[in-house]
Amino acid sequence: MSPPTPVVRVARNAQKCVTEPHRRRSRRTACARATRRRTAREMDIDAALDAALDARDAAASTARGAARARVASSEDAVAASGAVVRAMMAMGADDRRRGGGGGGGGGTDVEPRALERAMSRAVAHVEELRAASKARYVDVATGMRLQYRVFGSDKRVVLILHDVGECAGVYYGLARALADRGYTAYAIDARGHGDSTRARERRYSARDMTDDIESFIIELDLYVRPVGIVGFGMGGVVATAMAERNPRLVATTVLVESSPLAPAGAYAFFPTQVAHFSSPETAVLSVLSPLLNADTPNRNITQVCKCALPALECVPGQGARWRMDPEFYFDSGGAIDDAWDALKRTTCHFALIHGEHSSYVSSDDAKRVVEFVRANGAKSARAYVIAGASRRVVEDAPGDVRDMIIYALMRADADLLIENKEPRRPEMLGIRPLPQYATIEDALKALQPRAPPSAEVVRAALAEASLDDECASDDDTARFNNRTMLIQNDPEYFGFVG
Repeated sequence: MSPPTPVVRVARNAQKCVTEPHRRRSRRTACARATRRRTAREMDIDAALDAALDARDAAASTARGAARARVASSEDAVAASGAVVRAMMAMGADDRRRGGGGGGGGGTDVEPRALERAMSRAVAHVEELRAASKARYVDVATGMRLQYRVFGSDKRVVLILHDVGECAGVYYGLARALADRGYTAYAIDARGHGDSTRARERRYSARDMTDDIESFIIELDLYVRPVGIVGFGMGGVVATAMAERNPRLVATTVLVESSPLAPAGAYAFFPTQVAHFSSPETAVLSVLSPLLNADTPNRNITQVCKCALPALECVPGQGARWRMDPEFYFDSGGAIDDAWDALKRTTCHFALIHGEHSSYVSSDDAKRVVEFVRANGAKSARAYVIAGASRRVVEDAPGDVRDMIIYALMRADADLLIENKEPRRPEMLGIRPLPQYATIEDALKALQPRAPPSAEVVRAALAEASLDDECASDDDTARFNNRTMLIQNDPEYFGFVG
């Protein structure tokens, strides 16, 4: 093919000069249109993201408001807890749609491997503490059966009362540390928590729980010497009520993150008490949710697992749930004046431990409470601050909390070891009412010494008992019904109740 002639080349160059600018303008126009479409699409995405974030913030605000709400009944507590759980589920679903690490934990971004390592360490820790002391049960006069464990065997007795939503297992480590320092520590499950029975008619007031602890002391004969009480949160309210009601029975009270100036409803209920979780890991993630940690954003995952696992109950085929009554509502008495009146009548040693950055007990509030208790006749009153800790002092600095509790108890050692010459019977201490008699003659008759039974009476009683034991078969209902209910139980029952 012959090359184009000069005339053709000139024509083509002229056409190119005409069409090239048009092509450039067309490309610029197409790029501009694509940019506008991309910008519009990005704006739509940004608007959707903003709307989702606003909805998420609204859910978080609603959940935080529910968690901080001043509930007035068990129904309010259940409703508020349900609102928190629904907000967590919404945030977890939103995170999964975005491809985040929600995992059903209410927007929690925790690496699975880190959570797995923390859970394995926590499981070993909890099993070791549970093996250090066996579970025991006691039936108290209030109708409750309380589960407890004892660490140590010294004369100085300390009762450990946990916070709402927890159980005694959270503080087995503290109890063992107290035993190593020469104390006898009783870690007790409050009614409606752990393995203790749940109250009928939702009776979870401060008065009811104080009655439980008072009856617990009587049943185990712990009244022979004054006792020390360490209360966390809700347990601190009960400890203060015990010190007010029985000044001769309590030698010292140590409150940890518990104050009458705490926010309304701080100890009324647990935010996720109605929740059912697919696994213990999901329950731990719910504890770490930003919805519940606006004031404590950086939490130690291992310590959270160590505190959460003892309070969890794993149900085969149903996942996990908290070992507490889902309808729990702690009625602390209502008016703040009641708490101040209790502190006003506190005459024993008093200590208040709180975190430096606590949202429940500030340094000014702690100083005000301590000065009030000291001015009203307490033997001693001090406030201890955990440096750098939030209101979750047991998670942030467990060693510092342990040391400060021991130091506060040591200040009352003389009272814990007191040997009173006067009888320390429950009636003399005012923790058991004196018997009532219709006439003076009845009273004198009851006070007279009883004559020991004669040999004939003893033989007759033994013969009657042997007749009952010789029951030929279960068909002999007349004799079998004479037996007590305990004898009718299977022998393995006694191993169950200890």
